[in-house]
Amino acid sequence: MMKLLIATALTAVVFTANANALSAADQIRNEMNVVQEAALTTPFETKRLAPTINIDSTIGIARLDKGRLIYAPIVELRDWAFLDKRSGATFAPVSPAALIKNLPDVPMDGRDSDNKLDEIRLTASDLGMDYVLIYGMGNDAQWGSFAGKAMANTGFIVSGDDISPRAAAKAMLVNTYTGQVYGTVTSDEVEFSVGDLTDKVETLINTLTADPSPKDA
Repeated sequence: MMKLLIATALTAVVFTANANALSAADQIRNEMNVVQEAALTTPFETKRLAPTINIDSTIGIARLDKGRLIYAPIVELRDWAFLDKRSGATFAPVSPAALIKNLPDVPMDGRDSDNKLDEIRLTASDLGMDYVLIYGMGNDAQWGSFAGKAMANTGFIVSGDDISPRAAAKAMLVNTYTGQVYGTVTSDEVEFSVGDLTDKVETLINTLTADPSPKDA
C-alpha cells in the first residue's frame, strides 16, 4: 500500500513538472511569435502620412504689412515667380483689390474689422485658391503671434503643440476653406529678397504633396 502511494505521488510530481514545462514552452513560443510579428510590422513613426496638399491647386501669396494685405514689392514677387516656375504647385498673388468684396461696411466714425486674416483667407477662396501662403515681416512675425495677433486670435486652426517662432519673416500655409494651418516657415535672410523664405516654402510644399515635380513647360 505504501509503495502504491509513493508511486502515485511520484507520478503526480512528474505530471505537474511536465505540465509546467509545457506551459513555459508555450509561453516562450507565444512571446517569440509576438516578437516576429513586431519585427515584420512597420513602426508607426516611419509610416508615410497621406499627402494633405493637392499639387494641382493654386496657392495664393498674401503679403502683410501691420496685419493688412498689401501689394508685395517687385523684388519679392520675382522670388515667388521663380518658385512658381520650379515647383509643382502654382503660386499667384492675392490682390488687395479683390479684398474689397470681403471688407465689412464700416461707418466713417466706426471701428474697423478685426478679422483681417480671415478676410484674406476668404478672398483667396473667392479667387479659387485652395490654399493661401500668408507672410509678413518685423512686427508681423513675432514670437507666439502672427500679423500682430496671438495665434489663438488669428481665426486659424493650429495644433496646440505648435509654437510660432519669431523671425525676420514668417509665413503660414493655410487652407482657405477651413482655416487649418498646414505649416509655418521662417527666415532671417530677408534684407535683399525673400529667396530663402521661398526655398523653405518649397520644402514645406514638397513634404505635403505626393508629387513635388515641376510643372510641365
